[in-house]
Amino acid sequence: MIIRQRLRRAAIALATAGIVPLGLLATGTAAEAATTYTGRTTEGVNVRSAPTSYAPKVGSYAKGATISIQCKVYGPTVGGNSLWYKLSSGRWVTARYVANVGAAPRFCGDGHEYTGRVSSSTSLSVRSGPHTSDPKVSSAPRGSTLHIVCKVDSQSIDGNRRWYQLTGDGGGQWVAARYVTNVGSAPPYC
Repeated sequence: MIIRQRLRRAAIALATAGIVPLGLLATGTAAEAATTYTGRTTEGVNVRSAPTSYAPKVGSYAKGATISIQCKVYGPTVGGNSLWYKLSSGRWVTARYVANVGAAPRFCGDGHEYTGRVSSSTSLSVRSGPHTSDPKVSSAPRGSTLHIVCKVDSQSIDGNRRWYQLTGDGGGQWVAARYVTNVGSAPPYC
């Protein structure tokens, strides 16, 4: 009887737990995808076309502005904060200068992990953000398998503007999609 109760509790715990690879992926329900979050800028902040300071500036917010946020990703660290917020407009701001009003935004992605294979002729640079000016944090050997969360459009590499965010341990890990072959479905946009 006790063993059966323990097995049932373990099964319930597994069924209700959101298994999240390295804390990056959201649970991905339709309700979460439709949820917007609110933030207030603590300083003036630049709005970028991608989650990196090297992406073109497409606008700005003054200190105290209220912004609508869809989700967040890890990217290049700004003032000790490696989170970037995707705005409802599809543009990006560093989370360093935004205070959450209410709940913190969920991570971008649909809750699934996608697979890619490095197709470059040499090892592929893994960067802290989706731009070649972002620091290299590691590399992936040719032919190795990558675990992908989502994609953004950023700096063009040989005509391909897509960059993939990899699962990681709390820091930005991005690769140019130009050198990655999808294994199965392509990841969604962040």
